[in-house]
Amino acid sequence: MKKNKDKRIFLENHPMKSRRDFLAQGFTAGLTYTLAPSILSSLYSRQALAQATGCTVVDPNIGGKTPVIIFDLAGGANIAGSSVIVGGAGGQADFIQDYTTLGLPPDMHPSMPGQTNNELGLMFHSDSSFLRGIQAQTSMATRANTDGGIFCTSSSDDTANNPHNPCYWLNKAGATGGLTPLAGTRNTDSGGRSTVPPMSFDPSLQPVILNRPSDALGLVNVGKLGTLFPDDKVQKILKAVERMSEAKIMSFANQSLPMQIKELVKCGYVGTNELISKYTSDALDPSLDPMVMQAFNNLNDGDQRKTATIAKLVLDGHIGAGTIEDGGYDYHNGTRATGEVRDFGAGELIGRVLELARLKNTPVMIYVYTDGSVTARAEVDNSNDGRGKFNWTGDSGQRSSSMMLVYNPVGRATLRTGRRQIGHFKESGSVENGAMVTSNSVINLAKAVVGNYMALHGEEANISNVVGDNPFGSNLDQYLLFNKIV
Repeated sequence: MKKNKDKRIFLENHPMKSRRDFLAQGFTAGLTYTLAPSILSSLYSRQALAQATGCTVVDPNIGGKTPVIIFDLAGGANIAGSSVIVGGAGGQADFIQDYTTLGLPPDMHPSMPGQTNNELGLMFHSDSSFLRGIQAQTSMATRANTDGGIFCTSSSDDTANNPHNPCYWLNKAGATGGLTPLAGTRNTDSGGRSTVPPMSFDPSLQPVILNRPSDALGLVNVGKLGTLFPDDKVQKILKAVERMSEAKIMSFANQSLPMQIKELVKCGYVGTNELISKYTSDALDPSLDPMVMQAFNNLNDGDQRKTATIAKLVLDGHIGAGTIEDGGYDYHNGTRATGEVRDFGAGELIGRVLELARLKNTPVMIYVYTDGSVTARAEVDNSNDGRGKFNWTGDSGQRSSSMMLVYNPVGRATLRTGRRQIGHFKESGSVENGAMVTSNSVINLAKAVVGNYMALHGEEANISNVVGDNPFGSNLDQYLLFNKIV
């Protein structure tokens, strides 16, 4: 170096730059920024990283409204008639003449003695597989504080193009989480099979994928630090980095370092340490939660495992709304047995979520939809699983419906208008498409579900601010099931 000292070249009219000059132009600061995001990206969910820019770390127990679990029954399940009773313009108890295409033989017509059950408030057929599944996994106390409603809406058959899922609007309405806004079990914009209303989509809120406890633990991790040191050492290291970062920033206070980068680095490390302290394995892992293990007894089962993972994180306030896709509901194979078994399984999953909500003493809204539905013919399946009901023989979106259940730990939600049915069916057993603005519009159905969620918090008057308009106008009350619960 000394030998070549005098061979340095100086360009004319280009004075030498000092370290201070480079600092002033942000070159040294750029190095800090380059290092920081690489650490931050391994520690943060997208929401937490955004929150870091404002020097805030959200407490999941503050600000979030009623948790939401969405079940996406892929393939076109039967909900109306054989499961939840549907009727004419007078409501559920205004029984239609013919339930044949809805799977019920004459001796199981809901007008016959013993053929209905309203233990959950919402009227089910007494032999509904959904109901039997829910009853199998819930206590009487849970069922006593649960009520619900059915939306009679036709939808396209067996396709992912139905814009059923209102998860983005629900988040905007207040279904927020401390770690991330939304989660699902499938890598789609909705987290399930059916898509979202196009105008609701927000790419910054796309659901994280959760199918197992390890996915939950992956929401917050310390990258390579976690493989080198135990948790207490990691926290000490991050505290040291936090102090070092703040000292660095202070030394650049009078330079041209962009305010955004200062705040990101300064607040990011503080948030990282707090997140790791708050979101430990014990806090996130469903298999380590005694209440989860009481409600879900077999996490080796795939359906239970993914449902338990999302249910825990949603009910604990870490995620605002979670979508659980469950497949196998395209069961029009000329039997009744296949559908009965599948529906019972869905009922059990719904029941486990309700029971977990009771154990955790938290309200929950459960929304169940399916893409299209099925039709039956007057041919009885007398096998054990067929239960003497008519066989499912084909797709029929004109017999579709979706349902909503609300568990409230302080007491069953009170009805707003006395009805639990939105829209109605024709006497022949298909949706009356002209009955209401939701009857033949899945997008309006999604908006109505959001309106019902907002009504649980007394905020339904602001629906247009959330979904962009109010297709219900002055008749909004006719689309709402319950009064405010919280």
